[in-house]
Amino acid sequence: MDATDGGLFDVAVVGLGPAGRALASRSAAAGLSVLAVDPAPEAEWSQTLSLWSDQVPPWLHEDACGTDVLAHRVHGPTLFAPERTVLPREYAVVDTGELRAALPLGAGVTVERAALDDAAVLALTSRAHRVVDCRGAGGHRNRGPVQTAYGIVVESGAAVPALGGESALFMDWREDHDDDDVGPTFLYAIPLGPDRVLLEETCLAGWPAPTPDSLARRLRSRLRRRGVAQEAIDSALAVEHVRIPLLPRFRSASNPRVAAFGTAGGHGHAATGYSVAAMLESVPAAVVALESGRPLPAPRSPLSSGLHSVGLRALLRAEDETLRALFAAFGRLEARQQRWFLDSASPSYQVGGAMLAMWSSMPAKHKAGMVAAVLAKDPRDHAGRGAINRTGSS
Repeated sequence: MDATDGGLFDVAVVGLGPAGRALASRSAAAGLSVLAVDPAPEAEWSQTLSLWSDQVPPWLHEDACGTDVLAHRVHGPTLFAPERTVLPREYAVVDTGELRAALPLGAGVTVERAALDDAAVLALTSRAHRVVDCRGAGGHRNRGPVQTAYGIVVESGAAVPALGGESALFMDWREDHDDDDVGPTFLYAIPLGPDRVLLEETCLAGWPAPTPDSLARRLRSRLRRRGVAQEAIDSALAVEHVRIPLLPRFRSASNPRVAAFGTAGGHGHAATGYSVAAMLESVPAAVVALESGRPLPAPRSPLSSGLHSVGLRALLRAEDETLRALFAAFGRLEARQQRWFLDSASPSYQVGGAMLAMWSSMPAKHKAGMVAAVLAKDPRDHAGRGAINRTGSS
C-alpha cells in the first residue's frame, strides 16, 4: 500500500538531489501525499554546496529544523581582479549530511528507485495529480554554456600559501600560472571546516568549456607557484569535478500538470551558476502552489532572467582583460549592489542597477569591450583571445 491508499498521489517528485528532496520533504510536511523517484535515493551528496549565510531561509534555521545546515562560515572572502577587495558578507559551506537530515522523507513520502527519461516523467501523470521534474539542468544532455571546475581538498596547513593570509578566496583572477591556453579562470579557495580547504580552478562560463585535465594543469601550476607543497597537491584528500549547465535544458511544451523545479526549472543564476539559495528560498511558495493547484512560481521575472542572459553573453564573449575589469568593477560596488547582482531572485530593477553601476565604473576601453562582447555572435566566432575561443580544445 502506498501513501495514497491506492489513489493518485498529490505530487510526484522526480530526482532526490537538494531541490527534489527539499520539495518532497516540505510537501509531505504540508500534508500532501508524495511519490519520490530517484535511481539512488539514499546516495549522499558529494558536491560542495555554498551560499551566503544570510540566504539560509527561516525554515532551515537551527531553531526551526533542529540542526545547523552550515558546515563552516567565513566572513569577508576576498576578490582579486587583480585588485584586492574584501566582500563584506559571511560566506558558508553547506553541511550536506545535516541538510538531508533537515529534509526527512517520512511516512508521507513513498520512495521508488528508478531512472526516468522524459517520457517516463510525463507518464507519471497517471499516478499523481502533479509531477515535478527535479532532475537538474540536464547534465551532459545540456549542450548550452556551462561552468566547469576542478578542485582538490587539502589540509588547512597545506593551503596557507594558496590563501596568502585571506580567510577565503571568492574569486582570484590573478594570472600566476604557467599556461596560457585555457582562457580566463579563477582560483576559488574555501575552507570546508577548521581542518580542510577546497582549492578549485573555475571557468565561470564556457561554450565549449575547458576540460577537467586543462583546469587541473592550471590549478597545479598556480598552487606550485604560490608555494603549496607538491606532496599536498599529489596526495589530495579529495578531488572535485564540477560541471554546471548555466541555462535549463530546452523542454518542449507538454502536459500542464508537469513542472520543473531547481536547476531544471531555471533557479540557477545564468551569470554565476549559483542555484542552491534561490531554490531553497522558493520551496515554501512551490509547496503552496502544489497545495492549491496553481502553477509553480517562476524563479524570477522575465526581465531579471533577460538581464542575467546579458551578463552570460558578456562572460562568454569578453576578452580576458575586459572580463577581469568587469569583476574589478563588481568589487567596487556597494555591498547592497553586490547582493543585488549575486542573489538569483533579485528583482529586475536591482539586477539592472548593479549591472549599470559595474559598467559605469569601468574604463572606457573596457566599456567598449563589454558592448562588443554582448553584441557579438556565437562566442566561437568572436575575434581575439576571448573567454571561449581558447577553451575546450586542450
